[in-house]
Order: sequence, then structure tokens, then C-alpha cells
Amino acid sequence: MLNAQHYEVVNAVAPGDQVALEVTWSGTPASAFGHLPAGHVMHAHIAAFLGFRDGKIVAQRNYDCYEPFA
Repeated sequence: MLNAQHYEVVNAVAPGDQVALEVTWSGTPASAFGHLPAGHVMHAHIAAFLGFRDGKIVAQRNYDCYEPFA
């Protein structure tokens, strides 16, 4: 569905066996998506929370906030 996408970690905090990430995302649809033409760049701000046990991710919660699709 996407021609390209990019994630950028803006901030990270890692207390103990948890990591909190602040991430920005951009994605470009490969074809028209709703009222958006192909090639339109979408943007989102993401908060992701990861839980670790024995060096492996055992839990993940994401909260995404997309900028208006203009």
C-alpha cells in the first residue's frame, strides 16, 4: 500500500525493563487512498511503549496521532 515510509526516533527513555519512544512517521501511498492522490505524504506522531523480559520485547503499545489528510 505504501510506496515509501520513514520512522524517526525523536526521544527515548529506558527505565528498567521498559522503553518509551517518541517517533515521527511519514508515508507515501503507492496509489490513491480515499481522497488522497498517489504520492501525497502523510505524517503521524507516535508514542510507543515497549516492555522487555530476558532481552526480548514481550509487550508493545502504540498511540498514533495522524496529521490531517489535506
